[in-house]
Amino acid sequence: MSSVDVVIPCYNYAHYLESCVATVLAQGGVDVRILIVDDASQDDTPAVGQALAARDGRITYHRNAQNKGLVGTANVGVMDWAESKYTLLLSADDALTEGALARAAGVMDRHPEVAMAYGLARVVSGDFTTGRERFGPSFDYVVLSGSEFLERSCLHWCGVASPTALIRTSVQHQVGGLDPRFPSTCDMEIWMRIATQSSVAALNTVQAYYRRHDTNMSTAYMSRPLSDLREQLATARTVLTERRVAPEEAAKLIGAMQGRLIVQTGWMAGLAFERGDIAGMKDCIAFASEINASAWRSMPWIKFHVKRLLGRGFAQAVRRMRTAQTAHTGAQQASTGDFDPFKVGELFGWWPEDKFSRTMTA
Repeated sequence: MSSVDVVIPCYNYAHYLESCVATVLAQGGVDVRILIVDDASQDDTPAVGQALAARDGRITYHRNAQNKGLVGTANVGVMDWAESKYTLLLSADDALTEGALARAAGVMDRHPEVAMAYGLARVVSGDFTTGRERFGPSFDYVVLSGSEFLERSCLHWCGVASPTALIRTSVQHQVGGLDPRFPSTCDMEIWMRIATQSSVAALNTVQAYYRRHDTNMSTAYMSRPLSDLREQLATARTVLTERRVAPEEAAKLIGAMQGRLIVQTGWMAGLAFERGDIAGMKDCIAFASEINASAWRSMPWIKFHVKRLLGRGFAQAVRRMRTAQTAHTGAQQASTGDFDPFKVGELFGWWPEDKFSRTMTA
């Protein structure tokens, strides 16, 4: 039976902590240990964390003497504490589905070349309490080469549902902890770093519940006009140069990523214009110009300039018409638009359906 260390960073999430821990303790088919890392919370996290540790010997509670932020808090667990075969970093506001750890560990046991396995996550609302995902006797999975994972990361970003990413602890210690230079993209940075030297497995099954609420990090950065796009590009450039990826391959991936970012910044500049956020609009324009001085000639930016010429009133009217049409058809539209991957009720995570998949019995 494989062993799994689950690190749960917690900052002012006392009201979610107990239910999160319960879903980890309920995991079958693996030996589990839990470290709750309290990042100097100002709520009841100490009382809840200490009570949980007193109740079950598999749980350890640690409180940072001062607030370290997500990166420092995560590294307390994944670098200083974790020693089992596999490690999972699980936010206190998220939760695991039944059998998630055994499924991911089973795939990695079968494939020693795989250093990380991830699956799909169901996006749930802030008041979500229990989950009842149904699982069959088997599931499909795909083993991706590191280069395939890196290509996906540059072309589309957000392909991994963070509460599902199980990592081989020896590889985690070898490549190092999360990088404080990238506070908003630290998770993707470490996954890309791992992919520069190992394979990655994707599971076509729901492995976790990702809770969407007003205090999520994702909510905070996606509400900004430029989101974390500048940091995404810096992350990819850093990984692809520092980890000795072949220069021609790195240039190809960064070029593809820049093309994607020009599309996104054009769309975001238009949305900022509609909201009257002129500073945000100018930030998007400046970033697109940094990427490519001729970005304004591309179709997304031509559409943006047309929108500006027609005026905010016209653009807002078109937006209201589209929103009404979306509501009529029953489709879901988030306030942040088509680039928002975190829509309540939907699944989040990249399943590479065009790749050869294998089947495994749970």
